[in-house]
Amino acid sequence: MTTAHDSDAITMFWIRSERESKSPNPYDAAINTGYDDAARAVGMRLTRISVDDVVVGTTKDCASVRVRGALVAPDATVFHTKLVTWPVDRFDYWRHLTTYAALSAAGFFTTVPVGLSLVNNEKQLTALQRFGSVVQRLPSVRLCTRGYDRDHLDWCTAAMRASDIGLPVVVKPASWGGGNGVFVASTVGELDAVLTWAAATELTVLIQPWLGRDVVDYRVYCLDGEPHRVLTRELRGDALAGNTAQGGSAAWNAIPDALLAPARAVARDIGLPYLCVDFLRADGRWWFSEIEVDGSAARDPDLNKARFGSFRSRFDTFVRDLRAEGAR
Repeated sequence: MTTAHDSDAITMFWIRSERESKSPNPYDAAINTGYDDAARAVGMRLTRISVDDVVVGTTKDCASVRVRGALVAPDATVFHTKLVTWPVDRFDYWRHLTTYAALSAAGFFTTVPVGLSLVNNEKQLTALQRFGSVVQRLPSVRLCTRGYDRDHLDWCTAAMRASDIGLPVVVKPASWGGGNGVFVASTVGELDAVLTWAAATELTVLIQPWLGRDVVDYRVYCLDGEPHRVLTRELRGDALAGNTAQGGSAAWNAIPDALLAPARAVARDIGLPYLCVDFLRADGRWWFSEIEVDGSAARDPDLNKARFGSFRSRFDTFVRDLRAEGAR
């Protein structure tokens, strides 16, 4: 039987969606190479798997975990457990979340607790959490569209008025990513049309104020609770989101002084080794937008190396505590 101890390197199993792990997206090849190099630099071997590859069992004394048939050990294995919520993956959410929870309960180091995967991917939860940021959160209304009808539209517009959200509004998936699926509705009729389309796929959506075309997105990358770098993203052309995949532009810039304390407060409250905290700037005003527990840093090899170094440092602490507990 093979085990993770057959190599001196620590193995990080990156749990990806079933579809991506079986048919990798060619677009991600360069990003994945950067991650492989960054992991290798801190003594970790990165292997991409799906939840189908994981078997969790129990023995007389403890839990056992096998990955693709090989027994793995808690002191030599890291599981990267960030939930992926592209629309094609939604049927797999529950299997992912329960697998993450089972691995944690089995005594393994997981990079993202189950609860934070939910906060990360369900954007209304960000607005409802009591993170330490003093920057005002972007007002949001969340609506499940299955069975959508005129009553739902009335409920939605009532909630908008209570949240002081006027037209025009942005409508986007509650678990959005990459700037995908963003619509702007300028009238109640347009809002009704967008929600009717969303109902065809039973999509849960967020409705937020449209901040205009001059909005700038500031993504603050934090390592071990400290702001490290900021990536600014802006709309270009007809794009409705600043993500480069949607036609926006992105550039590294100095972190604005106004964001240092708020980003630090959020990162320290959450307590992850790596975290992105997103803010929006429009009409001279700052808004706290969202968190990303796994925001890409493909443009910056040094940041990738620091990120994986932070993972490794946290894991080394976990192993020391594990061995100290076993010695008692």
